[in-house]
Amino acid sequence: MRSDEAGLQPGGLPQARPNIIDSPVGAEIVLEGRRYINFAGSSYLGLSGRSEILEEGVAALRKLGAGYQISRQHDVDTRACQDARAAAATFFGSADALYMATGYYFGLVTLAALRKQFDAVFFDELAHFCLRDAIAGCGLPAYRFRHLDSDDLVSKLETRLKPHERPLVATDGMYSTLGEVAPLDQLARALEPYDGRLLVDESHSFGVLGATGRGALEHHQIPESRAVRGGSLTKAFGTSGGIVVGSSEEVAAYHRTPPILGASAGLPAGAAMAAASLRFVREHPELLVRLRGNVSYLKGGLKALGLEVGDSQAPVAAFTLESEDSMRALQASLRSEGLFVFHSKYIGAGSAGVIRFGIFADHTIEHLDALVDALRRLL
Repeated sequence: MRSDEAGLQPGGLPQARPNIIDSPVGAEIVLEGRRYINFAGSSYLGLSGRSEILEEGVAALRKLGAGYQISRQHDVDTRACQDARAAAATFFGSADALYMATGYYFGLVTLAALRKQFDAVFFDELAHFCLRDAIAGCGLPAYRFRHLDSDDLVSKLETRLKPHERPLVATDGMYSTLGEVAPLDQLARALEPYDGRLLVDESHSFGVLGATGRGALEHHQIPESRAVRGGSLTKAFGTSGGIVVGSSEEVAAYHRTPPILGASAGLPAGAAMAAASLRFVREHPELLVRLRGNVSYLKGGLKALGLEVGDSQAPVAAFTLESEDSMRALQASLRSEGLFVFHSKYIGAGSAGVIRFGIFADHTIEHLDALVDALRRLL
């Protein structure tokens, strides 16, 4: 399927060269030498500049070096990667976890390990590129269903599956552009007659959804036995790499896949910071409380301006104006007032794009009020 058939748009920048960042990505950011109040990106828990996490990375960098030059196929690993595995398993309440150089490997790894257990893959038409690439390469018949539409999934299952075939359903846990939370409970019910499983990319839902921040599965109270879950640690956890969590048997199978045996495990310092961040978030539940307070406060202020941004716990607020030009003009006006926001054309935004705000735990009320006050004057 062509990307335009699913409403996928590149996120390219209009300027001749990218803006240069000279700070961690958080509630404030330094771009091109100027400090802005920042609502761009996905630093949901505001951890990318946290000294306790950075120091773990510095120590690992000095001890283990800048790279990882021995493949894991030779049964050699770093303590930093082992610590990241243990911290992820503890945080998510799983038996085991796999640490990877990037969350983009999630679909490739899991489908390589599990594809013989399924007969077909059904995927949300706006599922992330990493899932779509993995599905295209796994060799299973693949069928898309309408975005967030469990009724369409039911119809596709009924018409595409042969008797006794077992389906896998792939979706994001939270969609990054508009902050939509996938209806995993409805998708899971659709799979019950077929003994199917969910494949959930939790990159944007890890750390922010669910009672303890374990993600969209926890948010919908879906047991781990019904789903395969993993994703990036570069969003809420503010570090690098990715994880897959699950049973010891399945994690062992993931370790035997080509993307793990044939690719670098990543920077050891990145794994050390990932472990430190997972532990830090577990030890500081007030981060999630603060984030949810900011989400509620900002979305309330935006809705008071007449903007339709929804009321979910997702730390994303997005809206459209009458034209692409008007949204670019608003982005430029906000930037001139010291507020950095995205005019996004990423997955699900449509051809004109959207104005997207990421909401972070380290935003202050003053930051949030500054955005709402500016919008009140500019809209």
